[in-house]
Parts: sequence; structure tokens; C-alpha cells
Amino acid sequence: MEEVILKKSILAFVLVAVVASCVFFSACNAGEGSTVLGETSISSGTGEGTAIVSGDIEVEQLEDINEVTINGVTYKQKNNVMNILLLGIDSDAERVKQKMGWRSDMIMLCTIDNDTGAITLTSIPRDTYAKIYHVNENGEATNEVVEKLNHAYAYGGGPNSYSAQNAVQCTMEFLTCDGQISVPIHNYISIDLDGLPQLTDALDGVEVTLDQAVSDVGSAGETVDLNGSRARKFLENRHDMSEGEMTRQYHEQLFIQSMLEEIKDMGAKEAASDLYETFMKFTRTDLSLDTVMDLAGSLDSSNLDNLVMQRMQQGEGRYEGPVWYYFANMDEVLQMMLATQYTPV
Repeated sequence: MEEVILKKSILAFVLVAVVASCVFFSACNAGEGSTVLGETSISSGTGEGTAIVSGDIEVEQLEDINEVTINGVTYKQKNNVMNILLLGIDSDAERVKQKMGWRSDMIMLCTIDNDTGAITLTSIPRDTYAKIYHVNENGEATNEVVEKLNHAYAYGGGPNSYSAQNAVQCTMEFLTCDGQISVPIHNYISIDLDGLPQLTDALDGVEVTLDQAVSDVGSAGETVDLNGSRARKFLENRHDMSEGEMTRQYHEQLFIQSMLEEIKDMGAKEAASDLYETFMKFTRTDLSLDTVMDLAGSLDSSNLDNLVMQRMQQGEGRYEGPVWYYFANMDEVLQMMLATQYTPV
């Protein structure tokens, strides 16, 4: 019994990171470029067959660029930073039944600076125009295409194949800005679509103050309590929002911050114990138990004022042929990554 309680409590930090992965109900609005894959052994969406997968992710880490000079400024790579890729996967039970694609409709890099204690969440638009790979059953890249970044997960063959590895590889290469810098992604956490209502309800709702009116949720300036269904409406709505997809990303980050505060108020370890069973049903990660133990208790002792949330807003959304893409401003991406991964000399 003692061992079970210990395992629940040391999952506290992972749970906090997974909370970030719960905010991807944009998957319900499947947009252009849907991908249909053949049969692969995956979760039924009922929680059966999902697992925490330990061990190192099999990703080809790019060459470290320890020092770089950009626009006359020399930067040195930080040596005590951990990057975790958070993925929200659109593989609910209905999509699995219809054999529709598994796409990472939320992509967020969580950067933990162990020297300063700062945690930075960088949202990456799902429609980002980027180089991605098709991967065979052996995990080998067979084809290189330029499409939406969230298709990388689909082209990895599903959650029991190489989807997470492919998403990590393609996201990492995108963030290096054509190899100018190093952005090593050390681990990933993904959560399936079915998990959000249960996790939100397990917290008895999450309180947020609305920046603008959201249909069936509330009016601008109103403080509302988001349960499973209201949380979905708050997080999935982009078409009626003032800045479309950018507003939705802001709502994702606002939801994460509010949920973190709720978990912190409960006590991260107590929250982990309460949410453990639900968490285990819908989550996959390659974080080892030892790594989780090293991170345990971080939220209880952390100051959420050190939580930095950033979005890529200087790019351009437009059609390329019949498909809508987001073309990131790579200068903006470069400056974001320099700020989290490097220090000016």
C-alpha cells in the first residue's frame, strides 16, 4: 500500500505537465487536411490499452550548438534546461472507431530551467507549415513532405507505434530554425481527447475569468467555473473568437494556469492521488520513474509567477493551394528559443 501511495505522489509533477496536455479540444473542429490511416493497434478510447511507457525516446537528437552568434550577439547554450513536448491527441473513441487519423491538435513545449526555476510554455500552432516525415513500421523515415506540423503524429503510425517520436523529431527540427540553434526535446507527454472531461470534473471544475464572450460559457469579464462540458466549449471555440486560433491558444494557456493554481491549492501530491486513476487511463509518456521522482514536489514549492506563457503571433495564416496553413515568423521563433535555451555572453 505504501508503494502505491508513493507512486501516486511522485506522479505529481507529471500530472501537472499532463494537465497542460488536456487543453486540445480543438481536435473536435477537424479542419482541412484530415488524415485517414489504416488499422493500427491503439487504445479504444475507453482507457484500456493505454500506458505510461518508460525509457528514452528513440529520437535522433541533432548536433548540439553550444555557442552561436546572431545579429552580433553571442549566445551560450544553457546546460540545465529540460524540454518536454506536450501533445493533445484527437483519438477519442468515435475517431478510433471510424479509423480517422491521430493528430496532435495541441503542441506545446514545456521548458523547465532548473537554474532559475522558470517554466515556459510555448504554444506551437497546429497548422504550422513544416517539414515532417512518413515513418514505416520499423520507425524509419520513408518520405519527407512539407505539411501541417500536427500531421507528424499521424504519420508515425499511431500511439503504439512511432507517432510520438515522429512528432518530437519534426517539432525539434522546426524549432532549431533551419539548424541555427539547438532545441533538444528530452521527453514527451500525450493525452487522448477522452481525458479532459474526467480530469476537469475530478477537480470540481476550473475557474477562469473570460477575456471575451464565449457562447454557452459566459460574458466578457465574467468569472466562470468550467466543468467538463463547459471546458470543452471554452477550449474548442476559435471561429467566433476575436483572433481565431490565437485566442484559442490563449484560452489553452489560461486554462492551464488556472488548473495549475487549482492543483497547487489542493496540494500537488493530494491532487495526484485523487486524479491518478483517471490520469493513467488517457496518458502516454516516456518519462522514467526516476525522472519523475527528481521532479516530484516541484509544484508544491513553486511560485506560479515564474510561469511564462508565449505564443507565436507574428506569422501569417493563409491558403497554400486548397489547404490552410500557418507560416511562422522564424525570426520570432528564433528569439523565443534563444530566450529559453541560451544565455547572452
